[in-house]
Amino acid sequence: MFKPVFTPDEKSLIRRLTTPTRVQEFLIKEIAYDNQDDLDDQDETWRSFRRVVRDKKAHCFEGALAAAAILMQHSYPPLIVCMEARDIDHVLFVYKRNGKWGSVAKSRDENLLLREPRYRSLRDLVMSYYPFFYNLHTNELTDLTLRGYARIDLRLFERDWVTAEEDLTFIEEHLYRIPYRKLFPRSKEERYYFSPREG
Repeated sequence: MFKPVFTPDEKSLIRRLTTPTRVQEFLIKEIAYDNQDDLDDQDETWRSFRRVVRDKKAHCFEGALAAAAILMQHSYPPLIVCMEARDIDHVLFVYKRNGKWGSVAKSRDENLLLREPRYRSLRDLVMSYYPFFYNLHTNELTDLTLRGYARIDLRLFERDWVTAEEDLTFIEEHLYRIPYRKLFPRSKEERYYFSPREG
């Protein structure tokens, strides 16, 4: 696995952000939400930790990777979860403490941010977000769009996803190639599916 080389300012930031709660506070107070809903695909960004810190803005994918990059330096495995929905997906950094799952996230919606580590399974954690995944296009609160989720260990990637200057499209593409676990499968044989979006 690659070993990132941090600048003095990045090292200072990492030393300060030692827990998931502190990282969440950093993402809320110091990093603006980067709304890219109206951008064409070619104009979207997939920033690394370094670019998030420098640009002081991020969307959920970038926030999750920034959290993973920081907390990896404090011995947390760099795990993210992509929650796949009919309208807009959401990406979290996830971690385990005392056998329970918690998360850190960047979002425009405060209901889609941090979860304390109190969930026995990843499904339970994901389900805590389910009631807030209403259709963003219609704003119909009873039209819930979350379908499934997938966990990704960022140690899988041999390329630099922490300090890279280029967009991390190789991780984006990976999200379209992996199986997702359905939240409400009709049978054991139908527990997994692939995202209908093209990578």
